[in-house]
Amino acid sequence: MQSGSSTCKLWSEACPRPSGLIRWSDERRRPSRILRQFTRSTLLFLAATLAAFAQSAPPSVTLTVDPNQPVIELRGEEQRLNFDLLVHNNSSEPLRINKIQVSVYDASGALAFRRYLDENGRPPGVSTLSERVVPPNGAISVFNPFYSFNPEMPLVRLHYEVFFEKTTEQEPNLLQFFSKAESDVRPQPYPGKTHLTLPLHDLTYVFDGHDFYAHHRRQNVLRGGKYRPNPVRYGYDFMVTNKAGDLYHGDRFVKENWFSYGAPVYATAAGSVVDARSDIPENSYKNGEVVAPPNLDDIDPTGSGNHVTLDHGDGEFSMFNHMKPGSVRVKKGDHVTAGQQIGEIGFSGDTFLPHLHYMLVDNPDFTRAQGLPSYFDNFERVLGAKTLVVNHGQVDSGEIVRTLNR
Repeated sequence: MQSGSSTCKLWSEACPRPSGLIRWSDERRRPSRILRQFTRSTLLFLAATLAAFAQSAPPSVTLTVDPNQPVIELRGEEQRLNFDLLVHNNSSEPLRINKIQVSVYDASGALAFRRYLDENGRPPGVSTLSERVVPPNGAISVFNPFYSFNPEMPLVRLHYEVFFEKTTEQEPNLLQFFSKAESDVRPQPYPGKTHLTLPLHDLTYVFDGHDFYAHHRRQNVLRGGKYRPNPVRYGYDFMVTNKAGDLYHGDRFVKENWFSYGAPVYATAAGSVVDARSDIPENSYKNGEVVAPPNLDDIDPTGSGNHVTLDHGDGEFSMFNHMKPGSVRVKKGDHVTAGQQIGEIGFSGDTFLPHLHYMLVDNPDFTRAQGLPSYFDNFERVLGAKTLVVNHGQVDSGEIVRTLNR
């Protein structure tokens, strides 16, 4: 066929057809222009509808943090982070966490650090998570595993990514994931607003603080499927000790044999008393077990025992818990001075041994409060035969300390 031949009609048998084109053998069977336009319009409408649905449909997994504004606690020059990752599974099947990754960016947006936990290893690093399977249409709380950073690290923006696999997947699964959730965290330094001193003047053992392994830190804010803030996130359990590290003498199942029992408790700073109780009966020991008084949940629903809550102003409140019945020396509305005795250590509330629970919080209501970092002035750390004077600093689990303000 010669180009431009009048005998060649497009789509006819005599003319070669470009490959890939549809041949309509009967002119009457060709789609009309109106039909072609209708089909094209329908396809465009369907594509737009699917795109809109994809944008409006919730992701299968979402990630938030608690508290919603994490803070940086300083331990010397070490930067510590104490918050939880809340993972919400919006799908109809259970999903298992197989990797958590954090990327740290500086103020310019440049990457400074990246770290992850995954299924590599026997047992793998991700197995340190207390819970990994997120139930369908459910949620779990994960303690932030990246909790300590060197002083030079610019913690401007931390980008968290949590990867998931189906529970039917065989572990280890290092390169594949079924879904992913991510969130940015911008922690703020919290140097504290109130000058505090230690609440005990005796040689003091920090029986439990709020490091990554402390029970105050490891409180599930989604316990029972209902969200509750963690007021004890930065709490301490203080006990009286001696140079040998003993906490009691004789039979430990006699409360009076604990050195802490009856020890004076002092206000960590000046403030107004916003709450005080001194009438809650104590626990007792029987056959090596703790026996709570009858109806304790009704008379002490928070487990604080006999307690004092002080308002220091600037949104900071001190809570002193588990004191001895009848020992609390202040009442609601009183103003106390720093270092004033407010009570004695007892064995009341949710505890298995006599001690003082102390914490700094942002709300006087225990059920609504979030914990805050607390820093103490003028104390010494006992380091064996030597001591280290600290003008202002944090204390934590396992330390032996003594206030220098008496």
